[in-house]
Amino acid sequence: MDGKVDWMAYGLPVEGEDGPFVGQQVQPVATCEVGATVADARRALEESGEDLLVVVAEGLAVGQVEADELTQHAEEEPLLDVMSPVPSTYRPSVTVEALAEDGGDGRHLVTTSDGRLLGAVTIEAHDHEHDHDRFERDLTELMAAIGERFGDREPSEDELRGFLRERLVSEGRSEEEADRFLGEMQTG
Repeated sequence: MDGKVDWMAYGLPVEGEDGPFVGQQVQPVATCEVGATVADARRALEESGEDLLVVVAEGLAVGQVEADELTQHAEEEPLLDVMSPVPSTYRPSVTVEALAEDGGDGRHLVTTSDGRLLGAVTIEAHDHEHDHDRFERDLTELMAAIGERFGDREPSEDELRGFLRERLVSEGRSEEEADRFLGEMQTG
């Protein structure tokens, strides 16, 4: 009997706290069969609006080529002569965080465990300065809301926790998520 990782490796839906998983963010990618020409690849890229084409053989990812690389080649030239062979691929069961650490920013191919192409996922640069600015803005807003709610008096710990719980729920968290978050704050 296959396990959860094998289930996920075929891009089947999963739930859990480890994610988000790469398989949940896979997007279609332009493809051509291994016997295609440069003209076929250009046409596929134009139709898709993409700048990356994956070369497949019976659904298996065997190569890739960037759109700008095709400009240097004649239309009748076989795609096999132009492509970069055997691109690196990732499984849908990999977390987005792990892919960002391992593969870095950019577009990454996602395949099943037996090499069948599912699509691609794009990892964007993680901007720590942006996160810091957002944290400062959120903290400033939170402090203003606390001041507005309690005025000049110091709220008790229970009042403050109740206020934070209400705010988390009003921002779209479930009551269970809010309670878990507040519990982790208390133990952390």
